[in-house]
Amino acid sequence: MIPRPSPEDPDLPLIRAIGTGDTHALRELYDRHGAGLLSFLIDRLHDRQWAEEVLQDVMLAVWKAAAAFRGECKVRTWLLAIARRHVIDACYRHQLPCVAFDDGAAADTISVPAMVERHLLYEKLGEVFSQLPADQREVVKLVFYHGLTCAEAAGLVGVPVGTVKSRLYHARQTMRRLLQIEDIHHA
Repeated sequence: MIPRPSPEDPDLPLIRAIGTGDTHALRELYDRHGAGLLSFLIDRLHDRQWAEEVLQDVMLAVWKAAAAFRGECKVRTWLLAIARRHVIDACYRHQLPCVAFDDGAAADTISVPAMVERHLLYEKLGEVFSQLPADQREVVKLVFYHGLTCAEAAGLVGVPVGTVKSRLYHARQTMRRLLQIEDIHHA
């Protein structure tokens, strides 16, 4: 049985309206999801200008495909799936790596020693994260960074939910083990 989005999905009427050519609905959808999609694209392309260009391609694809949207997933998941396909296409065209860990943290009002400690922790996490297999890195980012459910991530990646859960479990176990080894070497 194909899962249906809940009637509470506020974006479904927008997609239906976009499918009929409503440009105001497209603007509202962009206002709701543009920043999240841009973040998703920057995370994968590592270049804001390039990500903005790809975002325009994504929104054009949404405009063209809205009438065919079957509602088998949440609109947000559908948007991320379109964005993911455009990232893959963009990376293929430019022959650049698609995924890397972003260890940049927003500066806040913490003390300088705490900022240094945080930076070192992010560096260590980045090193450990980069040692994970690509499929595990991808689901970790989708679930923990982009806030997707396991079911949404599974739909986006095209694998069963159990596979996503398994990848998350193995990623956590590997990271825990590598961080413990790192602590032993520095003790």
